[in-house]
Parts: sequence; structure tokens; C-alpha cells
Amino acid sequence: MTRFDTFNADGVRRLYEIIRRVSSSTDLSEVLEEIAQGVVEGLGFGVAAISRLEGDTFVMAAVGGDDEVRDQILGRRTPAEQIIKREFSIADHWGILRFVPHERLGPEQIEGLWVPEIEVTDDPDAWHPLDTLYAPLYSSTGALLGNMAVDLPPDNKIPNQQQREILEMFVVQAGLALENAQRRQQLSRQVQLGEALKQLALLSGSTEIDPALEKAADAIHGAMPLGQVSLRVFGDNVDDPVDHSAGAPAPVGASDHVVRSLRADLVRHAEAGHQRPLTFSLRDDDFPALTSEASLRERLVAGGWTHGLLAPMNVDRDVLGYLVVLREDSHPDFDADEVDAVHEAGRELGRLVRDVRLRRTERRLLVELRELDRYKGELIATISHELKTPLTSIIGHTELLEEAGVQPASVGAIGRNAARLDRLVTNLLNYSRIQGRRELERVRLDLAELCRSSAEMLRIQAENAGITFTLDLPDRPVWVNADAEELPRVVDNLSSNAVKYTPRGGTVVVEVRAAGGHGEVAVRDTGLGISTQDQVHLFSAFHRSTNPEALTIPGTGLGLAIARTIAEMHGGTIEVTSELGTGSTFVLRVPLA
Repeated sequence: MTRFDTFNADGVRRLYEIIRRVSSSTDLSEVLEEIAQGVVEGLGFGVAAISRLEGDTFVMAAVGGDDEVRDQILGRRTPAEQIIKREFSIADHWGILRFVPHERLGPEQIEGLWVPEIEVTDDPDAWHPLDTLYAPLYSSTGALLGNMAVDLPPDNKIPNQQQREILEMFVVQAGLALENAQRRQQLSRQVQLGEALKQLALLSGSTEIDPALEKAADAIHGAMPLGQVSLRVFGDNVDDPVDHSAGAPAPVGASDHVVRSLRADLVRHAEAGHQRPLTFSLRDDDFPALTSEASLRERLVAGGWTHGLLAPMNVDRDVLGYLVVLREDSHPDFDADEVDAVHEAGRELGRLVRDVRLRRTERRLLVELRELDRYKGELIATISHELKTPLTSIIGHTELLEEAGVQPASVGAIGRNAARLDRLVTNLLNYSRIQGRRELERVRLDLAELCRSSAEMLRIQAENAGITFTLDLPDRPVWVNADAEELPRVVDNLSSNAVKYTPRGGTVVVEVRAAGGHGEVAVRDTGLGISTQDQVHLFSAFHRSTNPEALTIPGTGLGLAIARTIAEMHGGTIEVTSELGTGSTFVLRVPLA
């Protein structure tokens, strides 16, 4: 058996073992080392080197052969263009192999090559020290994944057809190993990126920006550990005037000039409809058109970074901050999955910042509204008290004039309008008192008896107005726990409104009943009715109807606001159904005792 036959048999056995490993192993480095060593030990080559394509650079990942050679070339980075365009273009195509005879290499191509120390002979089949044999490694879809280079073939002879065919089998397995590893890494990276985005989504309920940014930076860096992650939120809001920043693995500061420049660039890009992350690189001098380019370059050089991603934290076209991921020269370029993840992270963080600020604004406005409400109550109470004393005096003197027989029409007018003002002031005082009241003095009350008392006062008013007033009471008492002073005000208000807004010839019915664990008072009338538009604000303080006919009837717009507040203090409700021109039904519900 010849020496070549021995290598041939060994090569086939090693190839079989490698095929099994490629299908089952998850350690790419071990598999590539085994393939390279298999070419050396199984096929008899002195050196076999496998490089991976990272971005646009071949990175030497495995070397089989002499340890000294391994130490020299392992980890070496070579621009892919140098091999693909310069050397493959002048190579002989041996199937998937590329052979470049030494006489075709120019000085620039020889520079940087590892050259073995072997004797040059005149034999046309002899291997020359500058001969090169490459094998591009492709995926099953034809994507370039790497490159294999071999040197020092058996007996220092140019490989024959059989040797090339067996070498091609090793090349195919190397390509499959790279493809399998790429798929596993891509899947793993997608899972990591997806988990990071999930963690960002879980921050949506945050109430403070700084802790949320710190957690977000850690989550993004956990999925993209190679590099520096920096986040910044611009202080744009009256409730949030200060910038916020965070970073991982550690915070990295930026000058105000750099921040302002980046912000201007991102706003300009957003206004132009561009929201995708911007990529930039010192390695190939690839920078987008940025006014901040000079500052960004200076920052990269100072930090030892060479390339990065810049993404806006945005909501639609509103830029609230930015997200930057920076990497060193030894780190790979950003792949499509990482760019997509950074883009989505920027959008998620934009929504987070917006929501935190909205909640903060809501809290501020709530405090202001409560303060305004308190001030309004104090103002109403103060003015009402100041008006009450002179009104009482006016009414009293008007009554004295009438008793003394002074009968000019102006005295009656003074009395009527003074009484109207007195009712207004009384309502204002009641409204102010109810707004500030928190506890009720509850006693056991019969709703039927309460409505009977209210009806006795209104019946004469209804008869004088030509209105039929009907009281429909149950056979049994309807007991509720209620304030004996406050709850009657509700019934009086609903009943008096029904009489006041029902024209002559109409009817008003007050019905008391127990239903569904509640005592109910239903007041129905055939009056003016209430439009759908007015029903929206019916229980708001100082609201008056938009119906011109209703506006001719005096009122303060406080009665229903007071009534609903009292009902709610009792754990009850007031509901209304009405149609303009037909009439209305108001239903008071309070829990049974």
C-alpha cells in the first residue's frame, strides 16, 4: 500500500467521524479544529486553516498542523474582499476549490501570506511555497460563511484529482458545521433578544424613569454582551426637566455638545420619516450624514470603540431620547436580528418614557385639581356667608314694610328677588358643606314616610300650578340607614324639579319601592324633558339646560349636583332617563337597611 493510499484510507475514516460530529456537536470550535486536523492527519496536508466570515472580514478560527503556524495565524483577520475579489478572481476553479499558482500573485497579494520553508524545484507538479489552495465555505442556500486554506500537500506535490475530491468532502463538512453553528447561534441570539424585549415590556408599569432605564440597559446588554449599551432620555417635560441616563456594563457619560448634536440629528431623521437605527463604523469609515459626526468620531476614538448602532427612543415622530450600542474592533458587526431588536427596544423605551411622564403629569394635575376644588369650596362658603347676613336683613325689612301696609310694587319685587338670592346662597352653602363632609349621621329611615312628608309640602305648589301630583307608596315600610337631614334633601330636590319643569296640565308621580336589595324612589313627570346633550353634564355643579324654555325658569344649577353627592355618600346612585318634550324619570337608589 502506497503512502497516498494510507492517507486516503485515513482521510475517509476521519471524514466519517467528522460527519457524525457535525450533525450532533454544539461546539463549533471543536468541530472546526477536528476538520482542520482531519485534513492534516487524514489527507496528509501540512497545514489546514479555517476562517469564519464575520461581517466583511475572514477571522481565522481553527488551524491544523504545526503549533508554530497555529500561533502565527490563529485569530488573524483578513478583509474578505482581498481574498474573494483579488485572489479568487485569478484562481483556477477545481470544483469548489480555488487554486492560485504562485506566478499569478502580485506583491500586494504576497504581503501578509504565511510562506512555508520548502525547496523550489523545476518539477511542474511540485508545490511552490507561494502556491495557494482555497475552498470557500458555503451554506446550503449558497451564502458565503467562511474559507478554508491548505498548504504543504502530500509529498509537496500539487494535489491530484482524487485528493481534491476527498478534500472537497472535508470542505462541505466544514460549510455544514458553520451553517449549523450559525443557525444555532442565530436561534439562541433571537431567544436572548426576545427575552430582553420581553423584560423591557414588563417595565411598562414603571413610575420612575431612572430605575427603569437601569434595568433596560442591563437587559439589552445581557442579550448583546459584546459592547457598551448607553441610554439617554431628554428632559423635555415640565414635570421632568432633567436628562436621565444609564448604561451597561457601566454608565458612560457624554458631553452636552454630543447629546445636543445627536438629538438634533435624530429629530431631523424622524421628521423625514426615518426611524430605523443608524449604523456607523470607523473600521470602514462608514458614517451616515450626521451633524454630530465629528463629535461621535471623537467619542469613539476616546472610548476605544470602532462601530455602533444609534436608535431613537421615539413615539411616532416624537424623539424622547436615544439608545446607543458600541463595539470594539475585535467585536463582530451588528447582524439584522440585533438591528431589529435595537429598533424595537427604542420604540418600547419611548412608550415607557411617555407613559411614566403621563402618569407623573396626571399626579400633578390631580394635586392641582384637589387644591382648586378646596379653594373653590372655601371661596363659595366665604362668599355665601358674607351674602347671607345682608340678605336676611333685606328680607326682614321687606316683611316689616309689608306688615306696615306699605304697598308699592317695588316692595314685592324686592321681597321676591331677595328670596331668590337667599335660595341661591342656601344652595351654595349646602354644596360647600357637602363637598367637605366625609361622615353621615345614619339612622333607620322609612323611605315611604320620607316621601309622604316631602309630598305634603309640594302638593299645594303642584295644585296651584295646575299639575296632578300622585304619591304611590308600598304597603310596607322601606327601611334604609340614612342621614335624616341629608337624604330628604335629595327627595325634595327631585320632586320639586319635576313640579317646576312640568307645564300646566301635566302629571308628576313619586313612587317608592324595594328592589334588588335597594330602596328606590322613582320620580316621573310629563314635563319639558332633557336633551341627550344636556344629560351628559346634568349632575355637574352650576350646569343649566341649553333648552331656552327651561332657562326661563329660575334655578342655580346646584340642586342635582348636591343630590348626587348625597346619594353617593349613602352608597347609592341617581339615574335619569329622559326625552326632550316628553318628560323625565329620576330614580334614587340606596341600600336597604
